Amino acid sequence: MMIPGMKKDFKRQIIGNGVLNNFSISQKMMLIFVGCVILPLLIQNIFYYSATEKNIQNEVMQRLTQSLSEKTSKVNGCIWGTISLSRRYNTNEELYKFLDTQYSNHLHYLIAYQSQMKNLLSVLAYNQQVSQVILYTDNFTIFSGALVKKISSDDFNTLGEKLLDYKLELLTSSPNGPKLRIALVPMQLKTSNDRSLSIVRPLQYYPDYSNYQKAIRIDINLSYISSMLKENDLFDNIILVDSNNRIIASANTYREIGPYDVFSAQKLKKGIVVLKQPLMDVPLSLYGFYDTNIVSKEFTKMRWETILIALGSMLLAIFCILLVASNITKRTKLVVDLSRSIAQGNFRQISQDKIGRDEIGFLAESINQMSGQLQTLIDEEYKARLMKAHLERETVQAKLLALQSQVNPHFMFNTLECIRLKAMVKNEAETAKMVMYVSKMFRHLIDWDDDIIPLREDLKFLEEFLYIQKYRFEDEFESSVMVDEAAKSCLLPKLIIQPVVENACVHGVESISQNRRIEICITVIDGQMLISVSDNGIGIDEPQLMKLKEMLKGGEKLTHSVGLYNVYQRLNLYYGKGFTMNVQSQEGQGTKITIGIPVRRSKEEF
Repeated sequence: MMIPGMKKDFKRQIIGNGVLNNFSISQKMMLIFVGCVILPLLIQNIFYYSATEKNIQNEVMQRLTQSLSEKTSKVNGCIWGTISLSRRYNTNEELYKFLDTQYSNHLHYLIAYQSQMKNLLSVLAYNQQVSQVILYTDNFTIFSGALVKKISSDDFNTLGEKLLDYKLELLTSSPNGPKLRIALVPMQLKTSNDRSLSIVRPLQYYPDYSNYQKAIRIDINLSYISSMLKENDLFDNIILVDSNNRIIASANTYREIGPYDVFSAQKLKKGIVVLKQPLMDVPLSLYGFYDTNIVSKEFTKMRWETILIALGSMLLAIFCILLVASNITKRTKLVVDLSRSIAQGNFRQISQDKIGRDEIGFLAESINQMSGQLQTLIDEEYKARLMKAHLERETVQAKLLALQSQVNPHFMFNTLECIRLKAMVKNEAETAKMVMYVSKMFRHLIDWDDDIIPLREDLKFLEEFLYIQKYRFEDEFESSVMVDEAAKSCLLPKLIIQPVVENACVHGVESISQNRRIEICITVIDGQMLISVSDNGIGIDEPQLMKLKEMLKGGEKLTHSVGLYNVYQRLNLYYGKGFTMNVQSQEGQGTKITIGIPVRRSKEEF
């Protein structure tokens, strides 16, 4: 027996919020699952299934009764529609006149026959339940056909047919009213139907036409009745029977040719339930059979509904879980946020009053310690990295200056050698003008205070260089420079275009004897300035071209392509991976070098 004071302390420890913080996460989830999911669903299902079976049986019976009533209404409509059609023919005076007339010859009869049969058949198009209409008379002046039969006055009971089975039911109290005939005639063809359900009516409405007896028979289409009975998704079978339980038509199972089957409920297999629905004012009835497996299907459907209800209960349980687990998720979120802050370089810490004493609390405390240690280490390493970055920038600048200084002597040597050879060979005064251009070029080369210049300034230097090449090759050299207006104000590193043009002169057109030509084209397309230099020189063979392309991808430097290598290195230092430099050449057909650099219009972008 527990002491009252101990009982209160135990209750306080169990209910208090601090106890949950000391449980493991698996223990908390197990407690939530049992208390919020298993127990509610178990209690719900016990009460639910005890009241469900009876409700399902009542619902299925109601649906079956409703379905059978609908079939009864349809069949009743077909029969009474046929009775209405017979009433219409019964009041047709022209039809009486046609049957009561004594014809003098066959031609006279055929003319009247065609006129009446056209009117007779036109009505049938709107009555799908009717298979055929036949008129009967004892008028000896007519002859039998498909729609009119001549019979003796003694044969009006059977309408002149030899019947294997026969039953005639009055539908009204009047002997001259319509009758329902159920008959079985000898089968003439295997494909023909030997059963008939007909409305027979004596034609006695007009007393003035009483020279001969007259009657009409309208056959109801039993196949049409069967097709209506088959429109069913609940019953296993539906049958139409007469007052003696003879099966006239059925949805399936029973035969529709030969002697009538007689329905007996005792012959049905076990588990089949029968519903009966009589037709209105007609001695016929509908029986509907259904298997109790339908109820089983309904129970299966109910099980799915139960599962859906269980899912709804689980959602309620999830709500309870979220309510209880909020103690976990709030502090877990604090740990996640702290981890993200550390990843972004913000080394803050979680307040001690929010940590707790469970596994999450121990994790949060460890991350707090890690955050402090990382802050210390990063502070120590930050200055060292700044110093390293500063040294790297200085190294890059030194490398850039070295490349720039390498360009100058290489170009000067080529230019001065050209002038010297020309002066020795021709001894002309034009060398003075050449020296003037050379001095301008030297001044441009020596001035590296402003390494980033507009394209229009670099084009002036290019024009001076092309003039010298024109002087060098005389009339055997032509050049063209095409520049977009939008490109002239773009900034680019100094001496990017001239070394490429010089390479085309020295390694391209110099080796051919005439029609030397170089084309320079500069355009701006989609934020890129495209510079292309083409020549019609000797071109480059395939092995050498592959080496050159490899060099322009950062490969080994080629000794005979110093100018192109320097251009590539300088572009790499200024633009990184933001530029392209491609070489296209075919031996004996010239070379084309294309450079693509981003459009920049201010020095701060470099």
